[in-house]
Amino acid sequence: MVEATRSSMVYVYDWQGNAYICDSGSLRDPSTVSDEEKAGCTDLDGGQFTRND
Repeated sequence: MVEATRSSMVYVYDWQGNAYICDSGSLRDPSTVSDEEKAGCTDLDGGQFTRND
C-alpha cells in the first residue's frame, strides 16, 4: 500500500502553449521546466483532461 503524502501542485505551460500539472517538489525551477521534468508531469492537453477557456 502506498502512503498518501501532501504536496503542492503547479500548472506549467511550455512555449508551445501546452499545459502540464506538476508536483512542485519535483521541479528545480518552475519558471524554466526541462523536457525531462515535463516527462514526470501530467499533460493536461493530452486529451485526458479539459480546462476552461
